[in-house]
Amino acid sequence: MFGTIMADKKTLDKADRERYKAHYCGLCLQLDKFFGNLGCASLSYDMTFLCILLGSVYSLDETKGGRRCLAQPFVNHPYTITEAAEYSADINFFLSYYKCIDDWNDDGSRAALNKSRKMEAFLPGIKERRPRQCGVIEAELKILGEMEKNNELNPDLPANCLGKMLGEIFVWKEDENSEHLFTMGAAMGRFIYLMDAVNDLRSDLKKQRYNPLVPQTDISFTQMLTVIIAECTAAFEKLPLSRDQKILQNVLYSGVWQKFRLRNREEDEAVK
Repeated sequence: MFGTIMADKKTLDKADRERYKAHYCGLCLQLDKFFGNLGCASLSYDMTFLCILLGSVYSLDETKGGRRCLAQPFVNHPYTITEAAEYSADINFFLSYYKCIDDWNDDGSRAALNKSRKMEAFLPGIKERRPRQCGVIEAELKILGEMEKNNELNPDLPANCLGKMLGEIFVWKEDENSEHLFTMGAAMGRFIYLMDAVNDLRSDLKKQRYNPLVPQTDISFTQMLTVIIAECTAAFEKLPLSRDQKILQNVLYSGVWQKFRLRNREEDEAVK
């Protein structure tokens, strides 16, 4: 799922770009605090979005500052941290571990296997802090793995696995916001799964890899994805947002489509 829920920075104004970057650096700081360099290496814009979303929904207090990092040691980076950044760091790291396992299983990546072994020591602590979310992540990934092994060709079924997983991840606290956050996350999860399947379809056909869209190459993928993301944004619009609406809207209405637009441009150029 990594690399989809991110802003379209070119269409953000300067102030919102800087604020977005500050939350990104804040999440990195939390990953470093709890998991060291392994955590920093797992940093994603996807969980940055979750930090900003939860901070807005719950009007969380912000800690701000500046720091230098290994990636850019000569630049002082502003950062913004909320209570949601600690939660997002845990989820980010937990998902990154399973991404490494997936890369090892799918591609035989020895580097991914070695990294996953180093990450294992941190997993019990995350499970203790986030038992509900970790339990659902592990259960749904197991079901998803079985579907892939069985060559399940109903795309709704594996998409629903990622949907349930992301829905539970979006529900940080079980309260009056849970229903809308779950609906939003579940739709986003289905959108991510199906968009990745669309983007990978040509490559998967060539390499004879699993893809549930293989029998459905004649349908309108744009229409299918639009319907799903509309469900996501409808739930989003019902949330009590206190700030950063422009950043969040930018991600949902433009940013999440960036991979799909790139895929379409590449296919158009290939035809030419």
